[in-house]
Amino acid sequence: MQGKNSFFYVFLVLWGLLTSPGLLAQSSLLEEISRAESATFSLTALSKQQLPTDTARGFFIGANGLALTSASLLRSADSLVVSDHRNKNLALDRVIAIHPYANLALVRLSGYRNRDDGFLTPERRPYNPWGEVLHISPRDDQQNSSRVSRITQMLQVFELGRSALLPLQAGYGERCAPLLNESGHFIGISYRLHTNAQWVLLPVYLLGDKNWQNVDQQWAAFRKRSDRLQLCDPNCCEGLILQAMEKWSESARAFSTALRIQSAHPRIQAWRALSRCHYGNTLGAQEDLILSSQDPSSAAMAAYSQSQLLLLDGQSAKAQELLLTTLGSDDNLAEGFLLLGQIQQSSKEIRKAYASFSHALELDSLLAMAWYERGRLSMQYASDPQVALSDLETAARLNPFLPGIYTLIGSIHFKRNDYLKAIGDFDRALRIHPADDHALMQRGMARFNTGLTEGACNDWSEAGRLGNTQAFRLISRHCNNHRNRTF
Repeated sequence: MQGKNSFFYVFLVLWGLLTSPGLLAQSSLLEEISRAESATFSLTALSKQQLPTDTARGFFIGANGLALTSASLLRSADSLVVSDHRNKNLALDRVIAIHPYANLALVRLSGYRNRDDGFLTPERRPYNPWGEVLHISPRDDQQNSSRVSRITQMLQVFELGRSALLPLQAGYGERCAPLLNESGHFIGISYRLHTNAQWVLLPVYLLGDKNWQNVDQQWAAFRKRSDRLQLCDPNCCEGLILQAMEKWSESARAFSTALRIQSAHPRIQAWRALSRCHYGNTLGAQEDLILSSQDPSSAAMAAYSQSQLLLLDGQSAKAQELLLTTLGSDDNLAEGFLLLGQIQQSSKEIRKAYASFSHALELDSLLAMAWYERGRLSMQYASDPQVALSDLETAARLNPFLPGIYTLIGSIHFKRNDYLKAIGDFDRALRIHPADDHALMQRGMARFNTGLTEGACNDWSEAGRLGNTQAFRLISRHCNNHRNRTF
């Protein structure tokens, strides 16, 4: 073990003791982290004058030198230098493919040694949003505490899918590093927004995504391509993530920058239309939609954006008609069917809404909001509560930050007289949203039914302080012997 890494390994041993059930699990975790470190390296872009212009991480995903790195690193580099790896013979050989929406590049490095150089295999199961995330930083980084973090928000990003926000403290040059879960499995790729230095977990299943553009050129040939700037532009990725964060004006600016580099791109115009309509630029949104709706490849996204504009104007019937017409010819947009189901649900077309949510899930089984909406619909109309419970529990596993998700699950357990499970659900709800007065009210009733009167009165007292007037009725009826409360 090198001296400069000793603190890191001591830290990991302590972290393993805290998060693993035993020494065997601790040892396995260290082995997985060691494997990830051996697969990871840094790439530095150099100008023609051999001056560094940008740095990013990269990591091997195959035993033949196949690796992943940031596409924007390649956009203006004259040459690239590989560092921070025990194998000193590595060099960029070929650019295999570019993902223009995720700002990722698939490359091949020469000098790869099968015996000594590790590679990472993506975790097949969806990652757990409650778990810890480990960011594989450069080996000489002594700020090890910044490597371990927890997800603070889940995002559903167009073309990128189920992503998440991380409170990492790391430099821009550490983007495109592998992210591991608390078991040491490879679950994501790190991305850092230029706009606000926010770190994002991009999902590993992007490696098998349909949007990769084949390149397969030697580096010397790739750097002479006339479209290199367009292929390696990070602004699309930036705009899509900001849009999912509902930062509408910032995302529109990112899309505008992207359109200056690749003009009249219909899909980018459809995305910008959505952002523009949400921050009130109706005329700009309509201009984008006129151009984007004419291209069949962006028709579904244009219809989605147009429907949002109609909904903001109170024209839900027209929005529904537009989605039905367009999604019938291009039914690959899961978010489109989710929106259609939400409109149908508000119009009390319950069976149609259920079918739309179900079709959205057929297209994207990781779309948490579709599970959530179908579960809420089943809570209201299904005779068997297990149908709703199953959907809502799936939604919670995918995104525990959905509005009131654990309160809804707890309500079902409460109605089935399973008070201990209900209390656990309400505990989770309140860890995420401490001011959820509905969770406090129902946890109070569940506690009261299990004989925990003092805890119930404390919950109702807090709910009353938050403005729930029904709490005072319960307090006056059941809490006369528990006087030391504030409202």
